[in-house]
Amino acid sequence: MKEADRQSRLEGHPDRPLLYSSPLILERRTRLLREVRRMIAESGLEGFSVRKLCERAEVAQRTLYNAFHSKDRVIAIAIREAYDDVQYKLRHQTDPVSLEGVLDRTIAINRRNFPVRNYTKAITSIYFGPTTPRDVWETLREMSVGAFYPWLLMLAEKGELQPWTPPQHLATAMANLQYAVIQDWCMGRITDDEYLPRLTEAMLLLIIGSVRGGTRDAAEKYLSTLKETGKVPEFPHPTLARPRTNGIANDEQPRSPRPDEDVGLPLSAAVKRVAK
Repeated sequence: MKEADRQSRLEGHPDRPLLYSSPLILERRTRLLREVRRMIAESGLEGFSVRKLCERAEVAQRTLYNAFHSKDRVIAIAIREAYDDVQYKLRHQTDPVSLEGVLDRTIAINRRNFPVRNYTKAITSIYFGPTTPRDVWETLREMSVGAFYPWLLMLAEKGELQPWTPPQHLATAMANLQYAVIQDWCMGRITDDEYLPRLTEAMLLLIIGSVRGGTRDAAEKYLSTLKETGKVPEFPHPTLARPRTNGIANDEQPRSPRPDEDVGLPLSAAVKRVAK
């Protein structure tokens, strides 16, 4: 496992990371996470309770708390695993270490939220929750901007970040901004039609105030076009990595998605799989 992947992984229990060691325990963990995804898809956080989750997963509440420590943690892990499972298979056609790649991934990730509003609302509720543990908050932050951090480091190396803009601080600001706009959409404060343009505008405004040189010129051009047309930029549709062979992913041969494959909806696709 790569160091970055290891660091972004959220442990089931902060004080007992090695708790899961037997097939039986691992199977119970899988059942719990599967039912978390089902329950959130059905009714969001409003109807979610540990008691109901354990009844549906046929697992004792003591087992859940021993395994995951808290309700927020088990929800965050379930959502993150579903997100990572499909994100791993997507191959965007834009360079991730570029402004185009950042906008492409921001728009694509948020476009997938439309049919999974319950999931999205659950994520923002936990992200802004006053009692959310820091490592849970960090893993949700990383879902938002983790893929963009190499781009920020590259800008810093090129001298295209403003001197008052440390990469880590900017990454957190980008995550906070995205989740704030997403929460506005979840709460009905902005419409579906306004969601992606408003999010893209907010991101570009933040980027323009944080960078300089050619990157700032390009960001200003994107923002000007957005204000003139009211439409977000269009980028090539992502492809899917081919299935693993003998446990090894065949990354050299990406393919276009079949008509029945919902590559734009990783969370809903995960729910469809676990619900079978």
